[in-house]
Amino acid sequence: MNKCAFEKEYFKEKIGMDKTQRKITLVRHGKPQAHDDYSSFSIVSGENIEQYIRAWNTCKLHSANDIPSSLNEIFQDGELFISSELIRTHESFHMLGISGFKSNHLFNEADLPYGIGKSIKMPFVIWMITLRLLWRFGLSCNSESYKNFTMRVSDGADFLEKNKNVKHTILMAHGFVNRVLKKELLRRNWKILSSNGGHRYWSHTTFEKV
Repeated sequence: MNKCAFEKEYFKEKIGMDKTQRKITLVRHGKPQAHDDYSSFSIVSGENIEQYIRAWNTCKLHSANDIPSSLNEIFQDGELFISSELIRTHESFHMLGISGFKSNHLFNEADLPYGIGKSIKMPFVIWMITLRLLWRFGLSCNSESYKNFTMRVSDGADFLEKNKNVKHTILMAHGFVNRVLKKELLRRNWKILSSNGGHRYWSHTTFEKV
């Protein structure tokens, strides 16, 4: 190979190396203690829903958590670690041996509305489903509206994308946040590289973009 051809091939490879694949991994936190402390079938009045919601938002991680091996593998090349402000995401990182992470309110879970049907008593899980559906269709008493929530998550996607020099960003967040972020990243032409666990605790989806 002559010198001219060699230099042409070298710069071709160099350009290819510069177009580094970027990755973003969305992870749902581990099992919280409140999962056992508050049974899904406990009968709760509308008047007491607020204290249940507060308990979930302030609870720590359950001491027994089965972390999938696939998650440990994904974390090996993580460069930037981000969490929500809620304790259960912080402790999920700690359980994985990650201490150098940054918290950001943009990734806090969607609040549930409350303050309606104070005299009505239903199983806790029915309250959760009912309030989430009502919230989705406009109810926002004592909570962020669905519209504002989606705008916040879109801002969160901006935040994840702005770190263009980071090859792999890992976010520890929540079920609804990750679902909306997934749609937003796909809309922005990110591609799913791998996915594991559906929407369960410790579920994770990795996106890539060149």
